[in-house]
Parts: sequence; C-alpha cells; structure tokens
Amino acid sequence: MPSTWSVHYDRWVIDDGEPEREVGECFRWSVVAFGSSDCLTYAASHVRSAIGVDDFRYSVIGQVVHVSSKAAVIDFGFRAVGPSDSLPTRCQAGEYVAGQIKLFFQHWCDPLPDDIFQSMDQEWSVETMFADLTPYRPRDETGLGFIRDAQNVRYEQVASTRATNAKAYVLQCRLIQSEESPAHDEPHSSQ
Repeated sequence: MPSTWSVHYDRWVIDDGEPEREVGECFRWSVVAFGSSDCLTYAASHVRSAIGVDDFRYSVIGQVVHVSSKAAVIDFGFRAVGPSDSLPTRCQAGEYVAGQIKLFFQHWCDPLPDDIFQSMDQEWSVETMFADLTPYRPRDETGLGFIRDAQNVRYEQVASTRATNAKAYVLQCRLIQSEESPAHDEPHSSQ
C-alpha cells in the first residue's frame, strides 16, 4: 500500500500564523482533523482502513477512541479529530464507524484528554503538494455566500504553498513513525 496521506492545508491556517510549507519539508503537527459532508454510519466491519477516493478524500472504517459533546476522535490508521455530530446518534468510544472524510492540518480543536492529544502528535514529511484551484460559486440564487464548485474541481502540482495563491492546498505526506507512537495500517491514497 502507498504510505502517503492527503491532508488539506487551508490558506486561512497560514494566514493565522502557521508557516508556509514546501515539498521535502518535515514537520510536527499536533492534531489532524477530519471533516465529512455526511454523517458517518455504524460500520459492520471492525477492521480499520482508509481507501483514497476522488477529490483527495478517504473512505474509512475507524474505531471511535473518544467522544465528548463537541469532539470525536476516530482511528482508521492514525487518529483524527472531528465534530461529535459527525458520528451516529449515541455513538460511544469503542464502536466502529464508516464514511467518506477529508483530512485537514488545523491548529485548533476542542479540548481533548491529555493522553488522546499526545497520541495524535505526529511527524510528517511532505512528498507532493497540490494547489486547490477549484472555483467557488454562489451558494444559491440570492448570491449570499459561496461554496466550492464540486463540478469543476481543479488542482495544480506545486513545490510550495508560496508558488500559487490558492484557498487551500493538499499536502501528500508520509507519516513518520516514532519509536513512541504505535504503528498503524497504511492508507491507500489517490486523488
């Protein structure tokens, strides 16, 4: 299996003070977030997995390792945090969920227990990078608000986030396993 994860790095994160990134760079990141446009569902399988699907998303089966009123952490090859309302109703730690998610390097999340937070601190190596040049369109006929135009998805390979001004980037990163962190299954990755 390929050993890279496609993780989104939004321009607003850089604008909020995080550094620009470039291919070949290694860096530590405390928390990777997940997002899903649809609620995850209970999984029949209890085998953690992540398979790359279109638009740098993953179809995952993950074990829920933490749930609070606002945050949920799932483990599908490594741990990521997302909103607890992305889980099925009354989902608890230990249960397995499935669905399609995107991964994000973000610098904020709801408070997590120290042991969970520490288990999510990872080192990453940027192997490839893409600028997301997908246009945005009005949300509706009122023209108030904009959404990403999923019918016109477009990416350009770049060497750094400085190379092209985009609203977001996809960093295809290799997760560097440390001696302290447990080895996890590697994902399939694709665009």
